[in-house]
Amino acid sequence: MVEALQRMGLDKYFQAIVTEEDGMESIAHRFLSAAVKLDRKPSKCVVFEDDPRGVTAAHNCTMMAVALIGAYRAYDLGQANLAVANFSELSVINLRRLFANKGSTFMDLEKQIIDKNPPKRRLGIDTIF
Repeated sequence: MVEALQRMGLDKYFQAIVTEEDGMESIAHRFLSAAVKLDRKPSKCVVFEDDPRGVTAAHNCTMMAVALIGAYRAYDLGQANLAVANFSELSVINLRRLFANKGSTFMDLEKQIIDKNPPKRRLGIDTIF
């Protein structure tokens, strides 16, 4: 995928790329991986999908979902935060409205500090019994 984007000169339009080749098990893992690569809280991300499973995965990650009607009917994509028949229907105002009443800190990204050398513990008679 990355090579195809480079050949077409489109790679410069993406800050981060997550593909199936990255070995993620589920759609939600791919979305969360993209949020981490972008250093963005999942609750501040918008997923553009045309599949109800992708919309569900986005919501499971606390992300907003914009659905493109076409492959699936509008009824099937009803759980999306916004559904459009064509991406030309989108505007900055529509996207900003998605976050108008957001204030959740659930699943916010946190940097994790990992000690290279964990502290050593001695086992004694008191710790065994």
